[in-house]
Amino acid sequence: MATIRSRGNKYHVQIRKLGYPSLTRSFRSISVAKQWAKATEADMERSLHISIPDPITVGELLRRYESEIVPNHKGCRVEIYKVKTLKKFFSSMRLSHLSSKEIARYRDLRLKTISPVTVKRELAVLSSAISHASKMWGITVKRNPVADTHIPKFCNARTRRLENGEKECLVDDSEMGRIITLALETAMRRSEILNIKKSHINFSLCTLLIPTTKTDQPRTIPLSSTAISVLRSQLRTSERLSEGVISLYEKVVFTYSARGVSGAFLKRCRRSGIEDL
Repeated sequence: MATIRSRGNKYHVQIRKLGYPSLTRSFRSISVAKQWAKATEADMERSLHISIPDPITVGELLRRYESEIVPNHKGCRVEIYKVKTLKKFFSSMRLSHLSSKEIARYRDLRLKTISPVTVKRELAVLSSAISHASKMWGITVKRNPVADTHIPKFCNARTRRLENGEKECLVDDSEMGRIITLALETAMRRSEILNIKKSHINFSLCTLLIPTTKTDQPRTIPLSSTAISVLRSQLRTSERLSEGVISLYEKVVFTYSARGVSGAFLKRCRRSGIEDL
């Protein structure tokens, strides 16, 4: 059945019919749009319609996915990085030419420098973009080729813990040192720590509200005296840097980005001779 929507100065027609991939075309005239929809559906009824591969490239699809869909996701900053990596490899390839063989080439190339779990996450982004394009944008895709690509099994379990003397090498009174201390005291995720605001902290009850979590369920966690001390120290630093002009009530407490935290942590480990932590 055809659906016609007005978008700006054009009419967007989408046809969904069992046995055919979703079709989408845009027209400047509503009468022409209706004629095309009627003729196309008639051809489908008589089994005369031949699907023409969509000329869109994978790069164009990823750019649209990055601008329209990714910003609505929680981990959008990390996902944007994955999209940019995918675009470097697939940018000029037509979506109709994308096959499991091409994806396997990408997989093998990436496995030379990154772990299987990271490759799997990158390909999950590509798969999501293709599925969304097929279901919501009417872009012709016979089958998502990512589903036919084998990803090597991996074990991501971690058993490494801090050993004697390592904590003292990593923790100091800098902002990064406070982030590490808070992680040890609360077991919070990196994203949760970086999204802490002054309004989330209840110093009287020694608790911290985490309004946005991985499971979409807000939770409140208890704060140790050390965690309270670290947060007070960081707030004093923030207030001093802002010179009292900017209210810190709804401003994030820490200034690091997610990648910045990871990079700074690795540098501290290397500087202290700490391996595999």
